[in-house]
Amino acid sequence: MTHAVPATTLPDELKWALAEAGKECVPAAPGWFRAWPTADEKWSVVNVRGATQVVVNHSRENERHPNSWTVRALFGDKAVELRVGPYDSKEQAIWVAHAVLNLAFSDSGS
Repeated sequence: MTHAVPATTLPDELKWALAEAGKECVPAAPGWFRAWPTADEKWSVVNVRGATQVVVNHSRENERHPNSWTVRALFGDKAVELRVGPYDSKEQAIWVAHAVLNLAFSDSGS
């Protein structure tokens, strides 16, 4: 006897967040995402699989986007802002952080 596995549907928020995170996922490099460069760097990428945490941060210090929410990867005591967002609400940033982790640790890597 076989049991039918019910089809699971993704919430609209997660579909949106996966598309949003997928824009900054590096193709053919599982777990790697574009990050905002620092100082004189032209571009930056980080491997989220090596992060100690992925966090959502209230980013008041950003003059271009005051009072917004960003997604950051922590590597020990160093925080790197991923190149997703910023978002107007904490909930949006949380969905994207979840999607980043989902993509980073998925079997396909993208």
